[in-house]
Amino acid sequence: MPFVDISLARGKPDQYLAAVSQTVHDALVTGLNINPDDNFQLIHQHDPGEMIFSRGFRGGPRSDDWIVVTITDNLDRGEQAKRRFYKTLVRLLEERPGIRSSDITVIMTVVPPENVSYADGVIGTDIEAAESLEAAAKASGTRNAYTRAEMTYAVTQLFRNRDRGPIIPMLRDDVVLTLPTTLPYGGEFTGPAAFDDFFAKIPGGGAVWKSFESVVDDVLATDDHVIARLTNTAALKATGKTIVFQNLWLFGVAAGRIASAQLYADTAAATSGTSG
Repeated sequence: MPFVDISLARGKPDQYLAAVSQTVHDALVTGLNINPDDNFQLIHQHDPGEMIFSRGFRGGPRSDDWIVVTITDNLDRGEQAKRRFYKTLVRLLEERPGIRSSDITVIMTVVPPENVSYADGVIGTDIEAAESLEAAAKASGTRNAYTRAEMTYAVTQLFRNRDRGPIIPMLRDDVVLTLPTTLPYGGEFTGPAAFDDFFAKIPGGGAVWKSFESVVDDVLATDDHVIARLTNTAALKATGKTIVFQNLWLFGVAAGRIASAQLYADTAAATSGTSG
């Protein structure tokens, strides 16, 4: 998502500003293959004395129509793409609204996705992971490996929203789910179907818990593991007693896929000796 700041002298008519805005966006779409719907700009107009610049340093001669286009992106698109974009932008701005190429300065900065929240306080890495996984789902069978950011997002969705959709394609065919044997529903289970069945319902299928809600404390990823720490609030079916307890899920990663999932739980949290 390129975010665009356009700075220029105050006093230009609305048609001029609209032409500059549309032209910059068109150049991004044409030169950098940006999604046409990805359009975020702020236009800053400055009074005389608020734009300080050399008329001839590294270009020029610059006139009072000097314009600065600053683009903040979360993806470094490479030198060749930037060369193409600069030329495209200058050519289009010369065509409309008629800005001289010597009056056009472009600055591109790259920030990591985690430094951006597009809306609702959601970190940019989650948005990018969701978009990437959505695209992969539409082209089934095209992905053999997943990134740490995508796995972090998928594990977070699994526990926060009980959404199994993102994580199921990441599972190896021989994925092993391990639950403490001291739990009524403990044991070792193999395969994506067993994994999906466990997370499709309350742990133990409702035989132990009347209700079971989890809050994600944090999800951490390394090259070999994704770790989820949870705080759970659950009501025992036998007594109706509500308890609060923490546990940890350790997902093993191999060659960009999830190979295992193991629950570390306080199995003494409930009077019946169960936890999940």
